Amino acid sequence: MTVLYNFLTVHRPEPQTIAAALAGAIGLPVADADVADEDDEQTYDRNWDAPVLCTYRGVGGDVALAWDVSVSDAVASPPDEAEAALRLAGRLGTTVLYPAQEQAPSAYWAAGPDGTVTRARLLETDGEGDGEAPAVVVDAVEAPMAQLPAARVEVLAEILREEKLPTPVADGFADITDPRRTAPAESPVNRAREALLLWERLVRRIAADWAPTGRYPFELYVEDLGTRDRLEELIGAASGEEREPLAGAVTALDAVFRAHTEGDAGALLGRLTRSGAAVAERGWWWSRRPARLPWER
Repeated sequence: MTVLYNFLTVHRPEPQTIAAALAGAIGLPVADADVADEDDEQTYDRNWDAPVLCTYRGVGGDVALAWDVSVSDAVASPPDEAEAALRLAGRLGTTVLYPAQEQAPSAYWAAGPDGTVTRARLLETDGEGDGEAPAVVVDAVEAPMAQLPAARVEVLAEILREEKLPTPVADGFADITDPRRTAPAESPVNRAREALLLWERLVRRIAADWAPTGRYPFELYVEDLGTRDRLEELIGAASGEEREPLAGAVTALDAVFRAHTEGDAGALLGRLTRSGAAVAERGWWWSRRPARLPWER
């Protein structure tokens, strides 16, 4: 099966340098890699039968080149995109970026020549003049990257929202109340299931000590507590058939939340949300704090 790579590089290597690095990263002789600029009019001179074909184009902003790479099925066991990017970064001495699997359009990975691999948020801006191609800005990364000094270092909330986590409690509630998953999006049972999913995702992260990164933005944490507020309202409004399984699911998740948080009478959240003693008037979950604060570096 043909393997496709999509890379962005901070620097602009010469075509022969790209060919040598690509071939070496894949484990082939350099003659097996054909590399060309997509704006080159001499495309008819290309070796279209080469096992590795790379077409690149210039990009503005924080990156210099975009590569489209195709590795034919004649190549045995080529590296996956992540490993190929890391090998290229080391061989070329440049940071290589490639798209992540999440749906968020800004979700990318960045591999540095020093071996650092981190998540990155990319933004596309309009060209500076008439006919100018859009530029790519690396807005933020989750770890410092020497060749991207202008990028902010922060946890990328949009990636955490897309992250898939096991939610057996929410799934169990859905199995009881909507086994065929046919409930309309705005139905009470579906709204309850969605709120349970979000609350369970927070609970699982706390129980796992915020794995794998150990970090979680405070803003998302407050959103999640708001979801728990909504669950309380949904329990009160639920029909008799739905109230018991919903209340049972929330009770099970609350027990895990209590086990991995500490009571502080709302002092932390009152201070960080600037609501002071008013936090005490909210649900008991606002009066507890994680055993370790994941938003502190």
